[in-house]
Amino acid sequence: MTVVNRPQPRHAATPPCTSASTTPEKMLAGAPALIIGLSALIALMVFRTLHQPEDHALRWRVPLDLEIYRMGGQALLRGENLYDKAYIFDLPFTYPPFAGVLFTSFAYLTDNAFIILWQIGMLAALAAIIALVFRERGFKLTPLTLLVCALLSCASIGNEAVHGTLFFGQINIFLMLLVALDILPARWRLPGIGIGIAAGLKLTPAYMGLVLLFQKRWWAAVISVLTFFATVIIGFAFVPDARHFWEHAMFDSSRVGSSENTGSKSVLSVMQRTFGLEGGTVWILSVIVIFVFTCLALRTAMLRNNRSMAFALTGISSCLVSPFSWYHHFVWLVPLSMVLFIAVNEWAADRFGASFNGTLAGLSSLAAIVCFHIPFVSYPVWRAMSSRGIDELSQTTPWLGTIWTTLCLLFIVGYAIFGFTPRGNGVRSTSSRPKGIGLAEEGSAAAE
Repeated sequence: MTVVNRPQPRHAATPPCTSASTTPEKMLAGAPALIIGLSALIALMVFRTLHQPEDHALRWRVPLDLEIYRMGGQALLRGENLYDKAYIFDLPFTYPPFAGVLFTSFAYLTDNAFIILWQIGMLAALAAIIALVFRERGFKLTPLTLLVCALLSCASIGNEAVHGTLFFGQINIFLMLLVALDILPARWRLPGIGIGIAAGLKLTPAYMGLVLLFQKRWWAAVISVLTFFATVIIGFAFVPDARHFWEHAMFDSSRVGSSENTGSKSVLSVMQRTFGLEGGTVWILSVIVIFVFTCLALRTAMLRNNRSMAFALTGISSCLVSPFSWYHHFVWLVPLSMVLFIAVNEWAADRFGASFNGTLAGLSSLAAIVCFHIPFVSYPVWRAMSSRGIDELSQTTPWLGTIWTTLCLLFIVGYAIFGFTPRGNGVRSTSSRPKGIGLAEEGSAAAE
């Protein structure tokens, strides 16, 4: 069946399509080729990771930060304070009190159960986020598409942010899933609860409420705030020194790390390392500029009904404007890369048609995502191009240490500017995508 989309007049608004009966579901082009290609890529990454001398995320042990989470929970079970001690080396507990309450459940897990539930669960959560992006972009989640999502999740370990999250046992991907459940689905989405809980566990996700405002989901924004305050109340109820966090610890970014550490990719840290600027007016102005461009990027995303892009770019922006952001906080690069993956897959399917059963489209999208992740590749996979390798070179060539942060800024600025072009402001041409691969305007997504 060939679906014909009539072009709308230039002055007419095109309402987002939310009905499964009126919106065609798209099919991923070249899924078999993608499965083979991704499997080969994963095998190569695993081989390189296991055959390099440095520590890596695939080792079977309780990661450092995950052990601190558990020790914080154990301290609460013993009736001790949460924030007055170092747990491993000189590392304190840096999360809000609600996180400590949640982490008390970790005290009852054996090491093996802990590793399986957390690390495997993290990859499953990332696969779920990728599937939500595919669904939001209007794709039917067939068994083959779901398998591609799972393989993309595993392949994402080649990204330094994901590798670092697994290496340290960080909570970032689980938080991203909570936010995704608020933003990405067309139906059956959380009404702001996910963002509220995520902010209660780690303050930065509160920034994602900006997306709710641009979606004009006012009640969801209110519910996210109320949910966050509920987590604060729970923290005060069960954490003896909760007040210390809210009055002192949350304002001390040195508890998280030193900006001299090249692993911090926030704008403030890069400014301090590269230009010797210690915050102040210049940093505040920089944050304002980034925030404005983020709002403009959200405008573009709303015009194009691209919730996935809004989700990814706002997450990246939250890392940039934060006073301190470790490289592994930038897991938002994964959903951004999925938007690129899908766009190239659709473009190649239109260009190459059904030739080779969509294989060229599948391989094109795989090549695009590999190229996207090269500047963010993990050190076990390609040390010379990794953040660690580049940071070592930046000791003599300081500007190299700004590449990660600069690229993230360019993603936001570029998409913001794109919204002021004829193609980016919602004026689209029709497509002639062949039958069997699927056709849908960017502004339409199947109901969920």
